[in-house]
Amino acid sequence: MLVKVPASINVAGLVDALKASPTRAANLKHKIYYFLSLITYTNDNYRLNINNSGYHKLCSSELKKVLGSKDFYVIRDLLMNPADPIIETDNSWHNPNGGNSSGYCQGYRITPKYNTGEVVFKTVPNKLSILIVKHADKDTSANDAAPDYKFLLDQFESNALSFDPKVYEFISNFSQQLLIRIQNNNPYQIKLVQNLVGRWIYYIEQIEESKSWYKVSSKNHRLNSSITNLPRLLRPFLLFNGKALTCVDVTSSQPYILSSIMQAKFYNESTVGYNLKTIYPELYNELIKNDSIDTSNTGVIYYSSNTGYTSSFISNLSNSSSFMWCNFFTAPDIDSITNYTQAPFYLDFYTDLLNRYYTYNNIPKRVAKKDDREKLKGTMMYVLFDENKGHRNNNLQIQMFQTVYPGVEKWLNQIHSLIGKKRFSYLLQRAESYLLLNVICREFNELHPTAPLITIHDGLFTTKDYVRNLNGFVLRRLREITGIIAGCKTKASQIDPNPQIQDVENEWAKIEPINTEEKYLKNIKGVFSSNINRGSEFLENFGRNFLNGIDDQI
Repeated sequence: MLVKVPASINVAGLVDALKASPTRAANLKHKIYYFLSLITYTNDNYRLNINNSGYHKLCSSELKKVLGSKDFYVIRDLLMNPADPIIETDNSWHNPNGGNSSGYCQGYRITPKYNTGEVVFKTVPNKLSILIVKHADKDTSANDAAPDYKFLLDQFESNALSFDPKVYEFISNFSQQLLIRIQNNNPYQIKLVQNLVGRWIYYIEQIEESKSWYKVSSKNHRLNSSITNLPRLLRPFLLFNGKALTCVDVTSSQPYILSSIMQAKFYNESTVGYNLKTIYPELYNELIKNDSIDTSNTGVIYYSSNTGYTSSFISNLSNSSSFMWCNFFTAPDIDSITNYTQAPFYLDFYTDLLNRYYTYNNIPKRVAKKDDREKLKGTMMYVLFDENKGHRNNNLQIQMFQTVYPGVEKWLNQIHSLIGKKRFSYLLQRAESYLLLNVICREFNELHPTAPLITIHDGLFTTKDYVRNLNGFVLRRLREITGIIAGCKTKASQIDPNPQIQDVENEWAKIEPINTEEKYLKNIKGVFSSNINRGSEFLENFGRNFLNGIDDQI
């Protein structure tokens, strides 16, 4: 087993200082590699715990199963030596097992000195590897095999990915716009700008030097890669065999996918296709086992306020009915869900929802403001996944959704209770991946084997020669598979070295508050010394070379 650890940490030197026997020293060294691999972050994965200041929660009871109780404390003491700490904790203990004191978990992260962002791979011996696998997180959602997307992975091997040279001018211009906003040469804000530039250069170099990575997740079946990691602002400069790319993007993708999995046929059909059994077999079997799916009928049971409890077999598509987890729903609930599945996803779902809200609340009809739409769109992930009732009942955008689609809100609460928000998110992502990657991209590749095809979740990228065919194919197949009309928008790459002022302001809003050492250290997540060095060098050299180029022209 290979593990990734910070290149800056001399593990062998730490262990040598203990004067242990060769066998003991080797065991400790490999266990330290494993421990560090759990909290090692790079430009490719730093977002994983970005909302927790970069700390990764590790439970002592689970670590001891792999490291051993004695070695767990030896390793902690070595890595947390006050004279030169390599790791630090958030001093916040969490006990997930109630009164079981062995279940304590704590946040760990690499200290800034050693958090360079540069890594090396170390080999863990087979005996320890078996132990690691045995006690790995047995998340039931991760046990299914990842789909075979070789036809998409081959795109990385058989084609040349590069960047238009103007990308460097863009990065320089963007960074200069940030730097001029810094007052009094604030050193912490300067470091954050250098870190941003260094990270962007890292992404570009990885792709241009053919070091792209790609992996299909066994949890959500998404294809993650160096391309999916590439920031939105840099994507327009990406070239495929020297040609610019155009994106075909499914509009309101998550709300659209939700409408498709609320149909009864998604749960009742058992042949290979767009259904729960195919996409998430383990969850399907679990729901069958606990009687949450009734395979004896093709409809749902709901409660009618007029007639009392009523068993109703509603057609899968004509009424756009939802599977209700064998719970009773009122007729208005069913109507609400039906209305949702008939929403104009092919136009602008969010504007339509706002207009419906204004109508339902007798607010004078007005054109939905762009800011209102963006707030609603930005809140959609909370609409789908937030289980906190206090949040759901006090957030204006969520309340808008609840007002317009109360039956869908009830359905979401039911599925949160039944399978939890994590597996629900995996379900939506697997459904999206099945539709766009497993079916549409696969079939399009068979029809057009020479067509470039790069994916970023719900966005499919190709060159202008194929974009019209791809756009039409996506719309047709989505409607044929789900029975619901989808929308797509195409966006050609605009290679412009001058950044949009709003993009600069959005980035500055993250940097501006970090103006003291205390705030910097608290918000150091994703800040690596290698990025700072790379960014500083780029800004110095590019500025000099750019000015020399102007002098040469004169």
